[in-house]
Amino acid sequence: MSETEPLEAQPIELSLNAMWMLQPDYRGVRQSLEAKGYTLVQQLQGPQIIIAKKGTIDIFVNLERRVLGIESETSLKDILLAFGDLEKTYQEIGMEPSNLIFLEFLGSYILNSKNSPLDKINSLRVQDKMLDKIGSILEKELAPLNLSLTVKGSNPTSTNWLNLIIEPLYPSPNKSYIIKVVFRGTTQEVVDFAKTIEKRIPRIIEQIEGS
Repeated sequence: MSETEPLEAQPIELSLNAMWMLQPDYRGVRQSLEAKGYTLVQQLQGPQIIIAKKGTIDIFVNLERRVLGIESETSLKDILLAFGDLEKTYQEIGMEPSNLIFLEFLGSYILNSKNSPLDKINSLRVQDKMLDKIGSILEKELAPLNLSLTVKGSNPTSTNWLNLIIEPLYPSPNKSYIIKVVFRGTTQEVVDFAKTIEKRIPRIIEQIEGS
């Protein structure tokens, strides 16, 4: 990339997941989605079952976690449109909003840089004293390999949670970053976060590379 070319985050996997207190009415959801132009399927994908498709969108369920989710490899816009369809579906089949525990956004992005992500992350001055202490035990000089951040004082089991992980993308550690994001909160908080994170990621990388 040229010196003046702006950094750009490219989505490679996106999902918006709703966890419910009570098991959702999956049959009612499927019928409502079919009426909205979705193609009904039943396709296993790890712990998930894809129940409907439309364009770039897969609608999936995770029975164990009581999750109804939307995923796409490329399009946040399509995810948000599908989320609107699901909100209408919930109303149509009588799913009570009070039973929604939280909404969760998961995003994975690649960002190419003119700098070496491996060198930039290795050079971060993160808790140097602790690195020195652990390094002395291992008799090695240690350096960070990734950056994993959360909100100070937060708890990963909470209904409000942020986790941002930045690391070199293998096998291109001298060219590309991979950025993984988890954000959990109220519906409006999560939707607002999802709409802005792709534009914020390049600014975050600029801070890392300028440090």
